Amino acid sequence: MLSKNQGKFVRTIKPFQYGIFSSKALDFFDNSDAFLNILHGSVRSSKTINANVRWLNFIANSPHDKFLLTGKTRDTIERNVIEDLISMIHGKLYYNYDKYDGYIDIGDKRTYIVGFNDEGATSRIQGMTVAGWYGDEAATAPESAIKMAMSRCSLSGAQIFLTMNPDSPYHYIYKQYITNQELRKKGTVKVWHFTLEDNPNLAPEYVENLKSLYHASKLQYDRYILGRWVIAEGAIYDKFVESENTFRYRPKLHDINICCDYGVSTVTTFGVMGIHRDPEGNSYYLLEETYYDAEVMGVAQSDDERVDDIVTLQDRYKLDNNNTLFLPHDAASLKTACEKDSRVKMKIKTYTPDVNEDIGTIQRLIATRRFKIHVNCKNSIEQAQTYSWDKKAQAKGKDMPLKQDDHCPDMWRGGICGPMKTAKKQIYHASRRVKI
Repeated sequence: MLSKNQGKFVRTIKPFQYGIFSSKALDFFDNSDAFLNILHGSVRSSKTINANVRWLNFIANSPHDKFLLTGKTRDTIERNVIEDLISMIHGKLYYNYDKYDGYIDIGDKRTYIVGFNDEGATSRIQGMTVAGWYGDEAATAPESAIKMAMSRCSLSGAQIFLTMNPDSPYHYIYKQYITNQELRKKGTVKVWHFTLEDNPNLAPEYVENLKSLYHASKLQYDRYILGRWVIAEGAIYDKFVESENTFRYRPKLHDINICCDYGVSTVTTFGVMGIHRDPEGNSYYLLEETYYDAEVMGVAQSDDERVDDIVTLQDRYKLDNNNTLFLPHDAASLKTACEKDSRVKMKIKTYTPDVNEDIGTIQRLIATRRFKIHVNCKNSIEQAQTYSWDKKAQAKGKDMPLKQDDHCPDMWRGGICGPMKTAKKQIYHASRRVKI
């Protein structure tokens, strides 16, 4: 690790060995003139080196003197970026790197260094005004921090350069920027995808060894060797097939209820769950969802606003006291608000989940195509495919879902398992009960 003594490094710094730049790297140097420039792809494909060279050129030619550099932590920023930046400029420009106060001065330009490893990163950069931002390992950062950093780049001529390895195809950066054709056509966003073949400085035997090391895991091979954005292993609803578990036209339904996942300062989502009763087994249809993310919106919803959402859904589907509103066990204040509001006509029941039992029930329904999601319920369709097991918990012998991408799956439970556990079984014929 680099250290300093009176502003200078005590370790001998070797001149940076540039090697050969690929045609894709040269294209990036020449054409990365968008507000947001993204380099993504496989490991060891030269993304960071190319971004370092472009960043030094950018700040040298900017008329401004304040910039932002982020990564997962200050340690990773030092290893991934700072060491090479210093090696590139050593003996050519004045520089002063202060890891602990979080900045590096290069010539007369100051770049602030901030770790983006948690939601607290947002407050660390709030109020900044900078002329550019270099985000290393950007896909690991919380969305709120990325959005805040973008808003800080408000000086004339400001540009953003992000590097990352692939993640889920439902990752917010992939969905909102990399595959956003409207922004790309406007020239607001430009994207470069790098593979191992775009780094001509790698020895062939090293490339083959690297491929061999990742070959055992299809996920890792696809992401880290091929640079693809693919679904992670360990998906809980791995039998979900979007073409078979979604629908467009409303089927015949015997009952409709409203279900909920309640978040005080995170996400509150409501779902309208229809049930088609059949002697061979009920089918469940998520007709509509609402999704309020307090972190994205910047303000938490009040219980009165949540009741407004419930009433809107209730009235749209003409629900009354023959229908049920299933609220989660931790939404006591919302239940009270609903009971006090005369507009709420449905029965109100509290649903206490049995996590693994509920997951097993929904897994079976998905596998037999008896739980389907309307094509407009984008958050539910996404989270049906990204909701995953916690591997650390499994290593200790416990099956527990990760506490991420879980708001919609938690919401479905009330609409699917609530009627099973709290309502009397329906009679399909005089002498035959419905299988649930």
